[in-house]
Amino acid sequence: MNHPVFTYSHLPNHLHLMKSILAFSIILHLLLAWSTQVLGQYPPNIILIMADDLGSEAVGCYGGTSYQTPVLDELARTGVQFNHAYAYPLCTPTRVSLMTGQYNFRNWKAFGILDPAEETIGHLMQRMGYTTCMVGKWQLQSYDPLTYPGAHLRRNTGMKVENAGFDDYCMWHTGHTEDKGSRYPDPLINQNGTVLTETNGQYGPDIFTEYLNDFVNRNRHQPFFVYYPMALPHNPFVPTPDSKEWQDPTLRHKGSKRFFGDMVEYTDKLVGKIVDNLDKAGLRENTLIIFYSDNGTNQQLQSNMGETVIRGGKGLNIDAGTRVPLIVNWPGTIEAGQLSDEMIAPSDFLPTILDAIRRPLPQGFETDGQSFFPQLIGETTHRREWVLIDHNPRPGWDKENLLPARFVKGPRYKLYEDGKFVDCETDALEQHPLGTLTAEQEELHQRYAHILDSLRKYRTIGYLEKLDPAFDEIVPPHTRIEVIAEGFVWSEGPVWVADQQCLLFSDVPRNTIFKWTDTEGLSKFLSPSGYTGEKIRTGGKGSNGLCLDRQGRLLLCRHGDRELARLGSSIKDPHPLFVSLAHRYEGKLLNSPNDLTVDREGNIYFTDPDYGMDKELLPASKELNYQGVYRLSVDGELRLLTKALPKPNGIALSPDEQTLYVANSTPPKWMAYDLDKTGNLSNERIFLDAQQLVKNSISHQNPDGLKVRKDGTIFATGPDGILIFTPEGKHLGTIKTDKHTSNCAFNEDETVLYVTCHELILRIVLGYKLGFD
Repeated sequence: MNHPVFTYSHLPNHLHLMKSILAFSIILHLLLAWSTQVLGQYPPNIILIMADDLGSEAVGCYGGTSYQTPVLDELARTGVQFNHAYAYPLCTPTRVSLMTGQYNFRNWKAFGILDPAEETIGHLMQRMGYTTCMVGKWQLQSYDPLTYPGAHLRRNTGMKVENAGFDDYCMWHTGHTEDKGSRYPDPLINQNGTVLTETNGQYGPDIFTEYLNDFVNRNRHQPFFVYYPMALPHNPFVPTPDSKEWQDPTLRHKGSKRFFGDMVEYTDKLVGKIVDNLDKAGLRENTLIIFYSDNGTNQQLQSNMGETVIRGGKGLNIDAGTRVPLIVNWPGTIEAGQLSDEMIAPSDFLPTILDAIRRPLPQGFETDGQSFFPQLIGETTHRREWVLIDHNPRPGWDKENLLPARFVKGPRYKLYEDGKFVDCETDALEQHPLGTLTAEQEELHQRYAHILDSLRKYRTIGYLEKLDPAFDEIVPPHTRIEVIAEGFVWSEGPVWVADQQCLLFSDVPRNTIFKWTDTEGLSKFLSPSGYTGEKIRTGGKGSNGLCLDRQGRLLLCRHGDRELARLGSSIKDPHPLFVSLAHRYEGKLLNSPNDLTVDREGNIYFTDPDYGMDKELLPASKELNYQGVYRLSVDGELRLLTKALPKPNGIALSPDEQTLYVANSTPPKWMAYDLDKTGNLSNERIFLDAQQLVKNSISHQNPDGLKVRKDGTIFATGPDGILIFTPEGKHLGTIKTDKHTSNCAFNEDETVLYVTCHELILRIVLGYKLGFD
């Protein structure tokens, strides 16, 4: 028998509505009952607090004795204190990783910039049905001052605070750096798109905390997520409202390191206000509180841990810069009094918070983090026993003296990319790398090395060969030779364009100039670049050496058309239009201009071997019976400086422009000449004979391109890589590629070396003296 199907449509309207309400109520009741059984009250509220520049040594529960932090100590006593929580050495790398759940090498743009295309933890919590709020420090939209090199490429390119995934916000530094104002007394604060106008006499962190508490009170009947990236206790070190100097308005902006203690204690006080407000609102037992820090304490400061004095390590890769406090508290859910040795990284917070609210990561969302929530509630799960720190604070204003770093850190040992292996338990300042390893240490070394090799943006090749201790000051031991682009036929002539923050280089056989940036990768810049004819050539087609003139215009040594030229269009909008600067000498065609350099007056020096000439037409097509070195003066006079070199190649000037260096490929040697103000050469001499170096090398490559740093250090491509010499000719070491390596170029502050290496483009971070002083 067929039974009639009964549907809601058979009910009167009011019964239909009642049926819907009843069904919804039953479903909600079952969901809440299940949630309560699984995890107490549900869904929980989340408050994530991150201090700014607060190392563990400044917190009482971690052994700090210089400052009073009773609130944090009590949260640790009644919750979980993590002893191996790590951050990046600076704020932006940590914040970007925490908010996106990814390692920096996957989405880093520049210091003070969060990619606006990223999905943040705020966005995810909104998707999970949470009301979201952020208060405190933003500084992720526009960081570089106007005058900083390349600033125009990065200013205002970061994520706007209103697009970061937070329904409400009350933030400092949401625009340009020069417009940020004070974060402490008389603060400049953006509250939901409106700049507060009545903040004179007020204290920024008070405004942030009061807004947070107001948000909590307004949203007490729905699940909320609050992210509080604090301004405290970052410098400037100025009085807090609890400092006696605060009573005098003229002293509120006057800084002194002695106020750091007041700022730490005020940080603790504000956390206490947040906890007290939760208690008053009846939300304490349904709110997960996380307290963390973005990096170690400022290096200017010293704090005590009993009899031990700890210097702040912000910006340094040692534990004082990266090992930070982490306290997690949730009464009734997290057992009190726990001390955890779990290894925690910034990327772990996003998956942990989603785990806490029992929500999976959205499909397609990738994270490098691992949840530590099971450990909070007493469950045993296997997590990694290490953290990866892979950060590059550049580009960014005031970050020139901070080096990129990559290392794996375990509970005790740390391995850097160059193989430096340290015992952080016995060598906190990492001044004594381990030599001979025990079997256990060797196993860890191999495991950490595998992690470093498997988690990176760019693959690496080669190694550093140090022949003199001074080599370490030029090429830091931590650096690696990165392959940033590949697949070329023969790469040549690199030049760094600072105002575009890009590298230009030639692929000679392809007759093309390519462009590379760290954020956008590789693109075609110009083609044709050297040969504009139609017949098939067996010689070099494209441009070779590239350089900028004093007006920032691109100069090219153009093999195919046998000329020195200037790009007739702008670098910003390139077209294959060329202004010929030198095509003939004494009525005869040049061979094939190869490499060039420009002095302070704008005079151009270039070499003219026959490397790029059409091989099938030689020697008939060769109108000059020598291969010369030339000077093209600013008034257009082309002068032959020397025709004595059989194969002149790379060319460079000393910083004082009184010495001209020329690489001669065959026979292999580097030459030096005294140079007067009118461009006359004298005192010809062999700077270094390379015959034995070539003979002993793997590549058997002869000298090619070269560049000279502002301190006079010479970087010369040749046998097996880039050889580094003092101005006196002492060979300090070699950046070993073990491949044919054509030329190199510095970035604007000479902290990065770019190298054209046959089919590869390489990047090497250069350095400065490291240490506390």
